[in-house]
Amino acid sequence: MGALSFTSPFLLLALFTLPLIWLLLRATPPSPKRENFPAFIILRQLKTAEETPDRTPWWLLLMRLLLAALIILALAGPVLNAPTPNAQTGPMLVVVDNSWAAAQHWRTRQDALREAAAEAAQADRQVFILTTAPEETPARLEPMSGEAASAFADTMTPAPFAADRAGAAERLSDLDRYFTAGAEIRWLSDGLGGDGAAALANALSERGDLAIFNDPRAPKYRLQPLPASENALAYRVGRLDASAEAEGAISATARDGRELARSDFEFAAGETSRDVTLNVPLALANELSITRIEGVSSAGAVRLADARDRRALIGLARNLESNRDDLLKGDHYIREALAPYASFLEDDLSRLLEADVSVIVLDDIGRLRPQESEALSAWVERGGVLIRFAGPVLAEAAQDREPDLIPAPLRGGGRAFGGALTWDTPQHLDVFPPESPFAGLDVPGDVLIKRQVLAEPGGETTERTWARLKDGTPLVTGMRQGEGVMALFHVTATPAWSDLPLSGLFIDMLRRLTFLSALGPEAADDGEDARYAPLRLLTGEGRMTRPGDSAHALTAAELARPASPQRQPGFYGAPEAPLALNAIGADAPFEPLAIPGAAIQPYAAAPPVSLSPPLILIALLLLLADGVLALLLSGRLNWRLAAAAMLAFGIMAAPADRAMAQPLDAPIDEKIAEAALTTRLAYIATGDSSIDTLAEQGLAALSRELYRRTAIEPAAPERIDPDTDDLSVYSFLYWPIAPGAETPSDAALANIENFMRFGGLLLIDTRDDERAVGAGSTPEGQALQRILGALDIPPLRPVDDNHVLTRSFYLLNSLYGRNNNNPVWVEADSSGSNDGVTALIIGGRDWAGAWAADSFGRPVRPMGTGGPRAREFAYRAGVNMVMVAFTGNYKSDQVHTPILLERLGK
Repeated sequence: MGALSFTSPFLLLALFTLPLIWLLLRATPPSPKRENFPAFIILRQLKTAEETPDRTPWWLLLMRLLLAALIILALAGPVLNAPTPNAQTGPMLVVVDNSWAAAQHWRTRQDALREAAAEAAQADRQVFILTTAPEETPARLEPMSGEAASAFADTMTPAPFAADRAGAAERLSDLDRYFTAGAEIRWLSDGLGGDGAAALANALSERGDLAIFNDPRAPKYRLQPLPASENALAYRVGRLDASAEAEGAISATARDGRELARSDFEFAAGETSRDVTLNVPLALANELSITRIEGVSSAGAVRLADARDRRALIGLARNLESNRDDLLKGDHYIREALAPYASFLEDDLSRLLEADVSVIVLDDIGRLRPQESEALSAWVERGGVLIRFAGPVLAEAAQDREPDLIPAPLRGGGRAFGGALTWDTPQHLDVFPPESPFAGLDVPGDVLIKRQVLAEPGGETTERTWARLKDGTPLVTGMRQGEGVMALFHVTATPAWSDLPLSGLFIDMLRRLTFLSALGPEAADDGEDARYAPLRLLTGEGRMTRPGDSAHALTAAELARPASPQRQPGFYGAPEAPLALNAIGADAPFEPLAIPGAAIQPYAAAPPVSLSPPLILIALLLLLADGVLALLLSGRLNWRLAAAAMLAFGIMAAPADRAMAQPLDAPIDEKIAEAALTTRLAYIATGDSSIDTLAEQGLAALSRELYRRTAIEPAAPERIDPDTDDLSVYSFLYWPIAPGAETPSDAALANIENFMRFGGLLLIDTRDDERAVGAGSTPEGQALQRILGALDIPPLRPVDDNHVLTRSFYLLNSLYGRNNNNPVWVEADSSGSNDGVTALIIGGRDWAGAWAADSFGRPVRPMGTGGPRAREFAYRAGVNMVMVAFTGNYKSDQVHTPILLERLGK
């Protein structure tokens, strides 16, 4: 219960008039004068049933005194928990922790700053505001009015960094020219302790009376990654306040916005951390983009996935050492080096080639069978990385003939250092060449090479040397073959020939080679000097935004450092393989704020409550009761009638259940509501699983390209049934025609016609361009003729190179697909409907087949002609079509700008 105060306490003096009121109410009128009147002698002898008393009953008198007292108290303005008047007149300094930890309850801090600004404005005091989040160019502390401070509170936002309290303490020197002591200081803290907190508190206490605001029971969460397992992602959820039970969930989303996994967690009372596992297979884990704690608006509750952390599937080919002890096998050291970053599959080489591996390791394998060599070479051509290690078997094989799939020709046998019959001593590693994939890695001085397989000297060997010893002989040779890479370590994968497998350099070298695979997860690794432009940046509230003009491009080394104003957290580099900088690191402090001897008070004190309204209400009820009782005592009101009136009043005053009108419209389906709120491309399901899968893969790949190239950010594509689904929430609809497809029902046809009539763009694809020689010459073409016969469509004409579809985003000559033999048809005259843009595109160019890609981004179907360049033109055609679907005649006007200008000139 807080303190009771009065806005007009002098009115309480009226309570001293209650005795006078008592006397006035208790007084009776003067007795009547008696006169003898014989006619009333008979009446005098009659007895009356009721008599009116000549004095007011004591209980009624007490009630009237209570009524008078309540009215006096109500007029005096009683207030419970009234704020204490601020008697200070000096300057006010407000220190605000605008860090990521403050974002979760940011409005509370804004309200506290507004309240301080209002007090300063009322007393005409100067206000200074010091923020503790680091800034790239901190502004000097200047005085501001209360009104200006309130406006600053409205625009201030939390930063995605930890509070730099030591830097804030240094900035206090700006105040020396205004004051050095005697100020009122309010520190609106984020509740986190750490370095600099005590020093800042001491520095503030020297300049005035310090009040620290903190709410220890306000939940604060942090999300940290844990080492991933084979088919699961692991995270640790931490919290500051462990006094009560709590529950929540974390969710993982892919680059295209799909939810990959979700897991609930529960905290028992006293628990400050909880480990949570997301069961995600490797292929999906490599698509991970963001993991967040649901419902927590803070950058500390978000983890951004780095492309360098994606796990590759590495195949280990079995050799003669497969049955040896682990410490004698090269596979053991390779697994130990890459276990946090990859999953492994150990099998025969032929089966590894059939599996979806991105890297194959051959540890001391000399000869390959011809069919294995051909298959392995073709796999490398497609983008695989082949890593080979030398050893006695490979050295022996090089004696007889040149082994297959070797980057540089080898000499037979091996070269030993430090032996009894050699003058050579063990060699150290030299600095990596700048063109090597290992460029920029630190070379440890304690790694010695005791034996190696030598390469034949020559220009080809020199060009393909990626790592060499101090004497210039190759340690690692490599070359590109097609889209893939072959690399050979001229030492064993065990410590038998060198100390390399026991060093941290071995891990970094293998990771760099893994990143070169075009078959596994994409990874950005362009060298130590490469700078990565910001792609999406993380705000203090945990939202992703587009970078502003002040955002800097960063190198990989800078991205490895903690976030700061010069290194804002977010994604950098290419959209398909972004590097991530998170707001908080693994060693960031996460402990409650504790300042010895400081007075800490909660943000939200008990709000003031005015007691005048309830007192007036009670007084009115007593006044009503007094009137009823007065009528009863005077005989002017019947008791039964009074009881009925009181009962009716009680019924009317009793609270009633809320009555709500029933909605006239049917509830909106959850799928439709979600589609209306999220931009998606859609396709009509055919019932053929292979065609539907290809359509979904094609639209998903096109969605990723739209996200990367344009301002459209579509989510995962939607499968549509025109018989049951509402098409009005979609703008672009892809309809692949299956062989022998039946004509849709009347309801479905009407749904499709309405979709085209009210602004949708329908792309019908028979996918038979490479086989069609005329209309209806294929089963798909015949099915299309049946469908178009039942569908109400306008006249059509072929697309020319002046059509808006060929110029809406890219300048094209045609709407390219996987094949481009037959024309593409569009609405002949669209000026009278659909915002002047065609509502229908018909062709057989298998657009989805040209766009489709698997989970690793690899094309699903080959192009008819032209290869990757033709696929790029198909993507551009898809972008153009979607841009027309979403922008309407805006793009049409842009295309026809020269004609419009010519007309205006005339």
